[in-house]
Amino acid sequence: MIMITDIFNRIFKRIKKINATQICIAVFIAFPLILFATEIIKPDRTISVNENRVLIAGKDINTGIFDGQFQRDLEKYLSDQFPLRDMLKGAEAGIRLRLGSGCIGGAYVGSDGRLFQKLLGSDVDIGRCVRYAARINRIAEQTGIETYVMYVPSAGISLKKNMPYGAPMYNYDALYSALRKELKSARMIDLRGALSGYEEYYYATDHHWTAAGAAAAYYEWCAAHGTEPDDRKCPTIISVNRNFRGTLWSRVPSELIHSEPLQAFEITEEVSVEADGKEISLYDYPALSTKDKYNFFEGGNHGILTVTNPNAENGKTLMILKDSFANSFLPCIVGDYAKIIMVDERYAFIDAGQLATDVGADEIAVIREIISVG
Repeated sequence: MIMITDIFNRIFKRIKKINATQICIAVFIAFPLILFATEIIKPDRTISVNENRVLIAGKDINTGIFDGQFQRDLEKYLSDQFPLRDMLKGAEAGIRLRLGSGCIGGAYVGSDGRLFQKLLGSDVDIGRCVRYAARINRIAEQTGIETYVMYVPSAGISLKKNMPYGAPMYNYDALYSALRKELKSARMIDLRGALSGYEEYYYATDHHWTAAGAAAAYYEWCAAHGTEPDDRKCPTIISVNRNFRGTLWSRVPSELIHSEPLQAFEITEEVSVEADGKEISLYDYPALSTKDKYNFFEGGNHGILTVTNPNAENGKTLMILKDSFANSFLPCIVGDYAKIIMVDERYAFIDAGQLATDVGADEIAVIREIISVG
């Protein structure tokens, strides 16, 4: 009878005969086989929490071989569903950060570790921006309603000194001038001077402005409305979460990029909020436990959102045509109007001019990043 010790001895002798070359060959063959088996067995992921986007699944692959769509979809599928994808992306970002890379995943890395959205002139559809401005001008002319336009400069425009040296960006000044020419019947609120050079006005891991940046814009808003400086009042800024990592961190998902506080305004007004027919809160606290913490403001983007303040002194109605920058600006002005109707034209397919007339709007405002169009 063969003793157990004899069996182990034979195994050890065989292992000793295996050299490094054989081990490398075995690993080289086994690793892709394991990955392939994993890819077949595991269910497809539908959403990347880190990147905050929908991933392509097997059922989404187009079967059009001859037009090349199948090959393109298959390439995206293999990239999106690659095992350990998030971990490998984080490791790659960390290595590139340590090597001093100035641009990773479509985000510039500033000298202080601040991230900026890479926006070249080719990324901006100037024609579409101009056409949108012309439409806003027509609404102002046809309705006769006082109209304000507040374009927000991108962080890379306002914080040029923090950008990597020589990093190109779109020409904000030229675009602003082109839009100003179209908006003859609207009041332009120029934020360039108010936001330029202040690091605290933009998040370091996200493309949005902070509550401090929104407050600076509110001061310009008040000035455009003829309010004296002594009467400029903005709610107290508070930190609602200290572990915020925004959309740009999703492009550079490395622990070397630190989290930061998410800012909001302390609200003392008793307001009611309705979004797309459902009652919601101005602040969505459950969103703070998710990856996309910026959805704390009104629970994210909605087609039509209405804020009613029965205690407002002036009784006016304001209609805002917006993108997500307006979400964190809204709490600044809830005490200034009896009703605010905020419309995101990416989700609500309406005639904005007709809606402004129907709701009896006293003012119309466009609040959005300058490159954003409906």
